[in-house]
Amino acid sequence: MKSNLFSSIVQWNRAFFRTSANRRLALLIVLIVIAFVDTLVTPKKRYLFSFYEQKSGSLRVETRFFPSGKTKEDLLQHYVEEYLLGPMSVDKLPLFPQDSRLETIMIRKDRAYINLSDTAALPVGGSASFQDRARVLAEMIKKNFVSIKEVSLFIAGNELYSTNTYQKIIKSVDK
Repeated sequence: MKSNLFSSIVQWNRAFFRTSANRRLALLIVLIVIAFVDTLVTPKKRYLFSFYEQKSGSLRVETRFFPSGKTKEDLLQHYVEEYLLGPMSVDKLPLFPQDSRLETIMIRKDRAYINLSDTAALPVGGSASFQDRARVLAEMIKKNFVSIKEVSLFIAGNELYSTNTYQKIIKSVDK
């Protein structure tokens, strides 16, 4: 009985896979199942990155997927390190020079403190000014990490950019 059942299954498989359309359909189903299992086993979150285009100088968005991190600081650290690696496309310019490094990162309440190496302040050929590049980084951090309301960017321990500088100036003038 078992050998009869086995031989009938083998005959059905041979008949089914004889045509190329059925082979393609079976391959497509296997790939869909693998993708579905991968999605369930390793959930990944989508993150957006903005880089300047070489020819036009306009901002273009890239999407990357990261595995879920343990803490918000781990995710932000991974995000900033990916930003420092630069764009995937050769048509886009990196925001910071290639040898820039993330020194420290810290999140307190709704504020992120990011300390980059001193080479991050150097100009990138064909790119925008440091203030514009820092603004793009800060805005993308606030867009991807909704709980972060303010971003302070430090270079070698010196604060060079903060997102709410204008509001701080108004508060200090009002006093």
